[in-house]
Amino acid sequence: MTRWLLIFLLLAAPLCAREVSVVAMDVSHSRKLRIENAVDEAFAHVTARTGLQDEGRLELTLCGDAGRFGQIAAADGVSMSAENVLGYALPASRRIVLNLAAIDERRLSERGVLRHEVAHLVLESSLQSKRPLWFEEGVAQWVESVALDALIEAAAAQLPPEFASFEDLSLGLRDPRDAGAAYKQARNVVEFIVSRHGEDKLRDLLQRLRPPGVGFSAAFREACGEELSAFEQAALGELARKRQNALILFLGANWWWMLFSVAGLLALILWLKRRRRGQDTLERWEEQEKLYPSDPQWSYADDADSEDDDPAGRRR
Repeated sequence: MTRWLLIFLLLAAPLCAREVSVVAMDVSHSRKLRIENAVDEAFAHVTARTGLQDEGRLELTLCGDAGRFGQIAAADGVSMSAENVLGYALPASRRIVLNLAAIDERRLSERGVLRHEVAHLVLESSLQSKRPLWFEEGVAQWVESVALDALIEAAAAQLPPEFASFEDLSLGLRDPRDAGAAYKQARNVVEFIVSRHGEDKLRDLLQRLRPPGVGFSAAFREACGEELSAFEQAALGELARKRQNALILFLGANWWWMLFSVAGLLALILWLKRRRRGQDTLERWEEQEKLYPSDPQWSYADDADSEDDDPAGRRR
């Protein structure tokens, strides 16, 4: 009996396994296998963080060349903006495309980007109610959760833009100029939900968005016990505080070149002033020369003639 049970389990395992097809271009075989083996872990990680399950198939495309990634993205109708430069997900076709060249260039982990895109698939397949873009991207960023990637991003001292509302934050995610910083701010907002209400409340909020027709504000109020408008004001205040800290860090990390730039600017201004002063002096001398010639011929010719004509002068 035990033998037949073992055989059944061995045969059932492949039948229960997720269907994953991988296409790798300009990618080594070993790296392809490493990322392919990380797919199940990525789905399990997303489920553990969000409480949402997804057993659907996956088509995974890996690009080791940024140019080819751009061609594939264009063919898929995806714009090459800041939000998809590392990769993108197409939930309708259950497809993920990763730009390994850009991931390597930024020294990030392919695992974190894979988790991010898998999160989009899971959210789209599990949640039937509409949710704001800042929440969708913030959850995907929160799910990423790779410590080394967070350290690398934190080391890049940048001043995030200031958003007046969650709606402005969602608009910033669509703007290539602000998208990079807006993604970090969206993650900060979701992290603020967790710190303010706990992970269980966030998972409860996601569960409430599963049926269709549920308003996000109502689901947030029921899950977190707080009006979304009140939370928004508190979150924007937290973002402002983080922005002030970022400004201090930015000044601390860049004081030397800022001081050098100021010194160079002052030196340039001083040089321009001296040059202008010298030009003014030359112009004044030229004007004086026109009005009062410094060496007219008569000033010495007449004196010489007078000495030749004066006998007394010759005897002296």
